[in-house]
Amino acid sequence: MTSTTDLNVYASLSDRAAALSADDDLIFTSADFPKTLPDHTVFDGFAIDTGFRRSMGWAGEGDMPFEIVDQSPGFNAVADPEGYRRIGLWLMHLLLSDRDWAGLTLTHQESHVQVFYARIARPALRDHKLVQTAPITFASYEYWPQEVWRHPFADAAMAPVHRVAEQDRPFFAFGWSDHADRMRFDPAKADQLILEATPEGIAAMACVLMDMAHETLGREEINMEPPLIGFASTQPRSLEARFWLSDAICFAAPDVASVRIPQRG
Repeated sequence: MTSTTDLNVYASLSDRAAALSADDDLIFTSADFPKTLPDHTVFDGFAIDTGFRRSMGWAGEGDMPFEIVDQSPGFNAVADPEGYRRIGLWLMHLLLSDRDWAGLTLTHQESHVQVFYARIARPALRDHKLVQTAPITFASYEYWPQEVWRHPFADAAMAPVHRVAEQDRPFFAFGWSDHADRMRFDPAKADQLILEATPEGIAAMACVLMDMAHETLGREEINMEPPLIGFASTQPRSLEARFWLSDAICFAAPDVASVRIPQRG
């Protein structure tokens, strides 16, 4: 497999994106990115804690001798503003490439996850009589910064800035590089995190991560909860996804290099 060492190839694009105001836009084209997107890109500016669990309990009416408890598994991810901007550009690079997937190999010493994968779910043809000769590819994407809400992909009542349609919301899943661990399905042993979404969903993820880094429109935390047990921001069977800046309350570190995450399992 091919590999590279960092996300510095996006430095000039990141500077251009960082300079945008709410009234500006930037059209990304495939020519703005390196011709080749490697299978894996090594990056130390992103760390993921797989130990997040949100519990919800209820006991019905009256004096019941039991309580029903449900649990939403998920993860906490952390980066500095520039790190999020470059991860967003990496996702945009994937969208405008001819690839269906790519991975970030995370070398941050505290990260529970070693590889963060992103995969584009290509829409299937509805008419089986049609035969496609080539995958759908994209030439450009028009980006402009938008205000970031805590639940950025939720319904309008929770996120007045519309970013993504329901069918394009992302799906997050844990993965295991070791076959035996995969069969046990133990989140504490997960060393991969996979993001899957339609092209529109990948674009929305790229934009919201870049917007998190915006000087005036960004915020220190975003939360993407699954439907039924949260403010619907993901596909139904997805993990709950929480992205933080390093100095926010979850990590409270001056920068991502100083982040410490408890080891579990």
